[in-house]
Amino acid sequence: MANPAIYSTTTQSGIDVNAVFYLDTKSYPEYPAPPFLPGELAWGTDGSEWVYCTASITLGNGSVCIVSEVPGSWSVALIGGATVATPPTGDLLGVVSGSTGTLAVGAPSGTQTGSFFWMQRAGNCQALNCAASTSKDTLLHSSATVAGQVTSTSGGSGTSYQLNGMVVSQATGSAAGPNTAILNYPTVGVTA
Repeated sequence: MANPAIYSTTTQSGIDVNAVFYLDTKSYPEYPAPPFLPGELAWGTDGSEWVYCTASITLGNGSVCIVSEVPGSWSVALIGGATVATPPTGDLLGVVSGSTGTLAVGAPSGTQTGSFFWMQRAGNCQALNCAASTSKDTLLHSSATVAGQVTSTSGGSGTSYQLNGMVVSQATGSAAGPNTAILNYPTVGVTA
């Protein structure tokens, strides 16, 4: 049986956790602002909480993202995928998932100045990008080789870092997915 779709229960109109908004300087009346302020919160079914974020890169479904430390920015980047001298301990994390785990965010192009979307921070998550054989209900780490992916195997000091507040649920994670997860306001932990 498929997991039930997650949707917003916030009483504010226009919230669609599956929608990606591309801010375009050639579009009127949308320009100069997206429909929601980055950092705005929404709540939904299955214990979900979402935050409105922005990106300038492509984000695949299930990707784990880290939020910029710049106040008011709410710009995100993929975790891991490279050597990490010092982990950004305490930084906020979230997952690109949507209501059924199929949401993907495209990079802005042409006259578009940014893409805006709802990133999940809490509750049952429909999709999490996992390395093969990622263990269920165990501490997760960033992948040293694949950006946006998690693994239950530490890459070691200088290559990956812990992810607190996030576990793979229901079954062992796989590269093929879909992988369900439980999010409890995840943050970056210490060096793996």
